[in-house]
Amino acid sequence: MMNILSVSKWLVGCMLMMVMSMMACQDDGDPFNPDIQEKAGHIPGFGEEPGEPTGEKLVLPKHITITSIVGDETGIAGDECVVDGAGPFVMVSVTIENDSVGPGPTTVTFPPGLVIVTALEGFQNGLLIERVLVTVPPTVEGGGGNSGKCKVKLMLYCLNSARKHSDSTAKYKIGPVTDSPLIKDFLRRLSGKKLLYSEYEGDDDFWINSENIQTALWSLTDDDGLKARDLEYIRNLPDR
Repeated sequence: MMNILSVSKWLVGCMLMMVMSMMACQDDGDPFNPDIQEKAGHIPGFGEEPGEPTGEKLVLPKHITITSIVGDETGIAGDECVVDGAGPFVMVSVTIENDSVGPGPTTVTFPPGLVIVTALEGFQNGLLIERVLVTVPPTVEGGGGNSGKCKVKLMLYCLNSARKHSDSTAKYKIGPVTDSPLIKDFLRRLSGKKLLYSEYEGDDDFWINSENIQTALWSLTDDDGLKARDLEYIRNLPDR
């Protein structure tokens, strides 16, 4: 039989092993460890999970209307007022109108977590992972057909790996700002990192990083969760 001293040593050893295990988890470099009940691969509207994406409605400023969102595969045309975002597979052209005849422009904010939802079956939904600001000029009386209009090219991450990427036949609508705990945690992990097209100025690293971030996102939308390689890649992304 184990005497009291032996039992005490055994208990101390177990406690030390538990502490070392906890420290090893912390040494992984993952500062985010929320208690999330949502299961990867089962987020409504993402991956192959049925349903519509859920979240908070995007509220646009007064006098601002989004008149169309269509898929784009031509890249930068030169007539855009903003080209930004991030993601290798979903690009959309967003037409914004400002019917204000006031003296100044209006700023429109597209927040991180905004979902652009396909209006046609078979195309991918898109996720904006970082804030994009758009300055829309006011309508000028007698200013012509483009007065008060702004065309924006937004790059987005794909939320459904098995569906088609955006092209000129795809139609979209503004969806919610996602309330998915898993996706919100993913966005927190990316917070402060250099992500946007405008931050890379044509550098090839933008596309390399976009592809790896896309793979990580698909781990949440179409698989069983982030992998160790995903977490490591995110940690090593350049800071803004």
